[in-house]
Amino acid sequence: MSYLLQHTRRPTSRRRPSRVDERLRLNHRPFDGGAEVRVFVEDTSHAARGQVPSARLRLRISDCSNRINLEFAVESAEHRANSLHKIDTLLGALTRFRDGLIAEAALYAERERHT
Repeated sequence: MSYLLQHTRRPTSRRRPSRVDERLRLNHRPFDGGAEVRVFVEDTSHAARGQVPSARLRLRISDCSNRINLEFAVESAEHRANSLHKIDTLLGALTRFRDGLIAEAALYAERERHT
């Protein structure tokens, strides 16, 4: 047995260090069908001196049957500016959508009170 163990590869963990690494459910448990947001921002602060690594940046949004993967880059000033513009645009759109949802939910609640 010890002979076999000498020639067996042990799995090595090569997890990249991260600044952000989260998988968040989008629905409360009774409504959960697999919808989630997956975010990952690699921490490259430990890269070897003189090495310019390409950071892994992931934003994935999925519901029960669809998934979108958004790409982001930080390798140049133009890429950084575009990545920040992309996330700021998303945040603005989500905020406006939330405001509209709140208004529409209030209207539905008012209708329920009068039926």
